[in-house]
Amino acid sequence: MNAPADKLMPVAKVIKSFGNEGEIVVRFASSFRDDINEKKPVFIKYDGLPVPFFISCMTTKGNNQAIIKLKGIDNSSLSEEITGQTIFTNYMEAQVDDSDFSVLVGFSVLDQDGKTLGKISSFHDYPGNPCFGITPSGTKQSEFLVPVHEDFILDSNFDKKEIRLILPKGLTDL
Repeated sequence: MNAPADKLMPVAKVIKSFGNEGEIVVRFASSFRDDINEKKPVFIKYDGLPVPFFISCMTTKGNNQAIIKLKGIDNSSLSEEITGQTIFTNYMEAQVDDSDFSVLVGFSVLDQDGKTLGKISSFHDYPGNPCFGITPSGTKQSEFLVPVHEDFILDSNFDKKEIRLILPKGLTDL
């Protein structure tokens, strides 16, 4: 039942509580609405540990939101406690869209030689020029942007949460 924290993928964020029965309004990350299954648990982290919850009811609102009732969250004070939290699912069960690069946020970034460059801290879906925001490791340098382009991506490993990039010389120094 429990999924290791490194096997979880963020699929939604709790926006607010809804009503007095413990319902919540969630906003899905990009294309993950279909990955929330009432028969499988979703996870919310408490004190850094993933806690499983089953969905008893889900009503979609538009393309990227839903009203969800979680088993065990029975009143508005409990639903307000999880407001702002991220909802995760086991990424082995998620249907990853090849064009949704936001799933790589949190991955370690390695160069072509296996040296750690940092972590993907954000994804910017700029029209015609999507970019990873990479926070370098071991320096005080702020996040730098790397265009998401097939020529830069050597491979990715979802089990290790790593991506290997080959970057033009000097790009990490900007």
